[in-house]
Amino acid sequence: MVKLPVFDVLGRAFAAPFKFAWPLLPFYIVSAAIGLSLFSLVAPPGAFLGTEEMVPVEGTSGYTLFGVAVLVYLIFTSTAVLTHRVVADVDHKWRLAWPVVRYFLIAIGLLLIGLAYMLLCFFFLWATVGFEKGFEMDATNLDPGMGVAVAVFSLVGIVIGSRLFLALPAAALQRPDSIFLAWEVSKGSTLRLLVAWLLYFFLVIIIGLVVGFVVGGSEILMENSEQAGGAGDGAAGGFLGAMSAGWLIANVLSNYFLTVVGAAFLTYSLIALLPNAKASPQVKAEAAD
Repeated sequence: MVKLPVFDVLGRAFAAPFKFAWPLLPFYIVSAAIGLSLFSLVAPPGAFLGTEEMVPVEGTSGYTLFGVAVLVYLIFTSTAVLTHRVVADVDHKWRLAWPVVRYFLIAIGLLLIGLAYMLLCFFFLWATVGFEKGFEMDATNLDPGMGVAVAVFSLVGIVIGSRLFLALPAAALQRPDSIFLAWEVSKGSTLRLLVAWLLYFFLVIIIGLVVGFVVGGSEILMENSEQAGGAGDGAAGGFLGAMSAGWLIANVLSNYFLTVVGAAFLTYSLIALLPNAKASPQVKAEAAD
């Protein structure tokens, strides 16, 4: 049984945004521009960033807003799907329509599995302490034994999720029975997957803090420039324009980097574990290659 090479997978994943900058970076910029343009037609500009309420603009129905939101999600998802396909070096990488739809459906399936697991845990806990008391419990009056049970359920959920998330690259690569395949190939590498996820999130947090510091500092400088000279003043306006451009570039590049790293991390993990699949000789040969 093949074990997950944790550091090799992480190294490849964090190198992927640079290694595959062409065609992923231009594709991400174009798809993001299209998605944001579509979204701005039916909702306030700040709704996408969470700074304004998610309500339809005048003359737009809620159904239209929902439909456009799903379309925008699929457009942004296409970057992750293309990353999976480019990293795996599959044939016909640019045939994205059906892989994106499958990716979307598998994501919904994983969400439903997660919700079902949460409901199962809640019902078990409530049945243990009583439904009336269960609704009154919170972090301040949680029974110690119940706290242990919550911790165990949470850990089990994390373990299940770390294995099932491999279904996403499997869907992008059009592997049949993606969820079952993810569960099968990850058998025996659960601990390694957990360690890999932990290291991945640690590195992502560090990068996020650095980017947040740069972007936050840029926002403060822009605010100070506006207060000091205003955008109408030549020198202040030029500086403000440069800072705005730098802020936008930093956001675009950081979002691109995190999107590609996350997708590449899942793809390399799946590829490394594919030899564990009880599949046809053809699939085994592909995994060996």
